[in-house]
Amino acid sequence: MKPIFSKTSPLGLRLFLAVTASIMLILTDGQTNTMIKVRSFMETAVGGLYYLANTPRTVLDNVSENLVDTGKLQIENKVLKEQLREKNADLLLLDQLKVENQRLRLLLNSPLRTDEYKKIGEILTAETDRYRQQVVINQGRQEGAYVGQPVIDEKGVVGQIISVGEKSSRVLLISDVTHSIPVQVLRNDVRVIASGSGRSDELTLDNVPRSVDIAKGDLLVTSGLGGRFPEGYPVAVVENVSRDGSNYFATVTAKPLASLERLRYVLLVWSHEEIHKYQASSPEDVRNTVQQRLANKERGVDTKKALVTEGNENNKENGEKDDIAIPENLPEMNSNDHQVLPEIQEHREED
Repeated sequence: MKPIFSKTSPLGLRLFLAVTASIMLILTDGQTNTMIKVRSFMETAVGGLYYLANTPRTVLDNVSENLVDTGKLQIENKVLKEQLREKNADLLLLDQLKVENQRLRLLLNSPLRTDEYKKIGEILTAETDRYRQQVVINQGRQEGAYVGQPVIDEKGVVGQIISVGEKSSRVLLISDVTHSIPVQVLRNDVRVIASGSGRSDELTLDNVPRSVDIAKGDLLVTSGLGGRFPEGYPVAVVENVSRDGSNYFATVTAKPLASLERLRYVLLVWSHEEIHKYQASSPEDVRNTVQQRLANKERGVDTKKALVTEGNENNKENGEKDDIAIPENLPEMNSNDHQVLPEIQEHREED
């Protein structure tokens, strides 16, 4: 069959145009609002394909769940009931421990840390090669996700969101070669930078002097520096420390705690600053709050409802309004207005 157009442009000209267009896109990518909007539009458009590609797996999962043996379900149900009894027994002393913790922090004149919102997201697709460690989740702009939002799982830090669509978001994993996160050694609060190596089971610590006290087995947690990741979340465990006498810096590698190669569900974290402007409570405010909670507990009043009602009434009287929009479908905050720091926090706080 004779082609319609017999003449074609020279190969060198087409290569020149392709290289020129690529260079222009590299230089303008992320530099202007127009390119950011184009990227967001493309992310939204491609998001539907992720859902479509994920449909067969969802269907197969539903079918397999329906075919699970009844005996296995009965055994799992029995184990879960036993675990529930143990957890309920531990919760009996939870309120008392929280009040005691608040009293101790009151004596130290230290402001209480506020709760953080968390929401579960599901992995739609993953790209885990040597030069690209990213996943796409089913939480987007409609659910309140934003660029730079920290993402964790039940074991530790997973990464952060780098691109947001309407119903999906792209997460850059901490193992990516372009990702770095400020961390600190839980044992002695030594601050270092953990960077991705392109492998899901390895992080490298940059510019660690030989004299720094860091050893195999040390737990690395987020330091909170930079304001991107909240302080105190586990990141990795030091696996190898090599100190070469001819090199000023030590070679340190760590293994991420999060199961980056087997991710299925993750947690999106909204820090308090993203929900409401933080205002440190004075010792007198904390004292009044503790006394009010104790009084409500003695009267048998639900502490959570009483605090929420009291807070709403105070905001109405003072005419205060939140300037920051709260993401939709966020889970409800915990029973306390201020979150009680975990036990390991006392080893990390600085004067």
